[in-house]
Amino acid sequence: MNNLTSPTTVLSGIVLAMLVACASVDVSPPASVEMSDSALTTNVRAGLASQPGLNPADIMVEAYDGEVRLSGFAASADEAEKAVAAARSISGVKVVRNDLKVK
Repeated sequence: MNNLTSPTTVLSGIVLAMLVACASVDVSPPASVEMSDSALTTNVRAGLASQPGLNPADIMVEAYDGEVRLSGFAASADEAEKAVAAARSISGVKVVRNDLKVK
């Protein structure tokens, strides 16, 4: 019997083709999956950096399961509130914990 048409070779080829087809399936998470903590932290930092009159270098951002904690220092109470409002405006933020100290 020819090696290319033997039942074992044909069956192996079919299994290999199925594995290759499965490996090429897109396995990205559905849109309903919540954003990762690191992505949320990055987005909040970017939101703080885009606020005029806010110094994000003095503000630490931590995120866990949609809860964002702001700590560090703000130049005034108004600046602290601006930071909290900016964090709340970011998609995926559920709660903002304000642990900022006014200098």
